[in-house]
Amino acid sequence: MSGGFDLDAFRKAKLSTREEDVPLPGLAAAGFSGEAPDPGTGKAPPVVFRVRGLTAEELAKARTEADNSKLLISVSERLVGSESEKVQAILDALGMGSATPASLRLKICHVTHGVVEPALTQQDVVKLADGYPVEFGILAERIYDLTGQGKIAKVKPKPSGSTTESKQA
Repeated sequence: MSGGFDLDAFRKAKLSTREEDVPLPGLAAAGFSGEAPDPGTGKAPPVVFRVRGLTAEELAKARTEADNSKLLISVSERLVGSESEKVQAILDALGMGSATPASLRLKICHVTHGVVEPALTQQDVVKLADGYPVEFGILAERIYDLTGQGKIAKVKPKPSGSTTESKQA
């Protein structure tokens, strides 16, 4: 069958996470490079983050985390009444407040799960999104690209074409 799915190869394949280094020159220009500037150019080397593709479970968890913030606000208002302002302030600091658009809450969760190095907290990601939205967007896009490519499959290569055995002379 042409164009079919090789289920046996799929079942035997070893899958590994797809990762990539993402340079963020905007963060280096802002003074966040951990290395000294190049003596010749005076420019700091770019800040590099390591990101990876997300799994289906992580995508689902991120959606749940983003959706749960609405529930937390509602519950906090019922439980603590006037203290709900404090809860709202905490959620805002985590990028999960009622004023934060749902799409941004979800993207914050995706970036939090997808950045491998440096180890960022959700609060770090919120600060990055607020202070450096272009760099935040670059990270999110690379995470989405890697997620869309799936994991790296190590599959035993199939023989190419049909060959006839040569006979010993």
